[in-house]
Amino acid sequence: MARMLLLRPSSLQPIRRPYSANAAASISRLTSFAPSASKPQPPLPPPRQYPWQQQPQLRGTVATLSECHLHSLLPLSSRRRRRHRRRHRDRENSSSAAGRRPTLFQLPDLSHPSDFLRLAQTAISECNSIRRDLASSLSDGASPPPSSSPLRTTIQRAKRTLRSLDQISNVVCTVIDAAELCRSVHASPLWRRGAADAFGMLSDYIGSLNADENLYRSLMRFVFLESDGGPEKDGDVLEGLPPAYRRMAHAMRREFERDGIHLSYDRREEARETNNAIVGLESLFSNNITEKTKYYDVVGKENADEIERIVPPSVLGKLVRHPALHRTATHPAAPSVTLSTDPLLTNTLLAHVHSPSLRREIYLESHTSLPENLPVLDSLVKLRHVHSADLLGYPSYAHRVLTDRMAGSPENVRGFLNRMEERCRGVYRMEMETVLNAKRYVEGGGFAGVSMGEIVK
Repeated sequence: MARMLLLRPSSLQPIRRPYSANAAASISRLTSFAPSASKPQPPLPPPRQYPWQQQPQLRGTVATLSECHLHSLLPLSSRRRRRHRRRHRDRENSSSAAGRRPTLFQLPDLSHPSDFLRLAQTAISECNSIRRDLASSLSDGASPPPSSSPLRTTIQRAKRTLRSLDQISNVVCTVIDAAELCRSVHASPLWRRGAADAFGMLSDYIGSLNADENLYRSLMRFVFLESDGGPEKDGDVLEGLPPAYRRMAHAMRREFERDGIHLSYDRREEARETNNAIVGLESLFSNNITEKTKYYDVVGKENADEIERIVPPSVLGKLVRHPALHRTATHPAAPSVTLSTDPLLTNTLLAHVHSPSLRREIYLESHTSLPENLPVLDSLVKLRHVHSADLLGYPSYAHRVLTDRMAGSPENVRGFLNRMEERCRGVYRMEMETVLNAKRYVEGGGFAGVSMGEIVK
């Protein structure tokens, strides 16, 4: 059977395709009328030059016939520009990939735990520069702008002041927010320790910012147009500011006054030192939860056998790394097992333990405080009350925290919770009855209720 040769443009390899019988007969008829060899033949046209044959540097870059035509139809200048852009993009990608180091939270220059302290010091230095600029603006203008000053100029100065204050907040929060997240969730103790050190340093610095008279005077003089201790002179500046600027101005004023900017210097320093102690206790409380593990014993042969049925002793020994490991096999006279509050172990047991009493015990042990945190919590409650009530003059810590929140006061929070409880009571009872019926169906027996450990997972 006759065959023909085709050239594939992408590879220039011959492809053999069979003809049908009719096609073969047609070709044989056509070839019978071929001119004799004695008659001279015109010269054959030169073979077509494909783009990759004309330009050797493009060999292997065109994969399909349509791309070949598109490439050959483009003007030479367009093709050169496309090649130049492609090469430039490839060089940029390769250089950036080679020079870029992985960083934590995609923050620049945060690739090692020690970088947290360096970033905190850099943030403090940058904020101190802005503070000096605001202090110099106060000394340059010893009095608030007169009423004859153009309103547009006064509004522009108010915007600059608010932008400077916002820049201070942004620089500090960029680092301290990342440090707070890292000290709470990172798996490495080195990263958590470095983040905790930076968090403590910046928390102390924020206390000094909240007690800075120059920052407060800049806000009051250039935004609220108040002289030192004088009344407000002109409200047109606030009305001329965009809504976002107005909200920021009022929020910053409330924050300064909430943290005791109106107090004397000695009282402010005492409040700042007390607040630093509170931050230290809060960090210690969180670190204990993250780094320490609570161990407890489950007594009883049935309980020990139930736990061993779910978690083999070899696996339990890896999850509970404590000198007093499970003693079911070694001490049959005193059957008990030592567990920890490891989330993986706790969730597994709560999902598969059949005994309701054992489930309740595991739930209570995993949701009660570490022994090391009990004195920390007592000291934290006392210092919060001293800082909020005795030094800043609020009725309680809750009143101070809720002053700039949507709820506004503890009374509003209590009323909201009572109304929610009243509205949800009927639905809650229906759902608990459904869960109790399911428990009776699965486990059998006449259970009177359902514990929290049986419905939270």
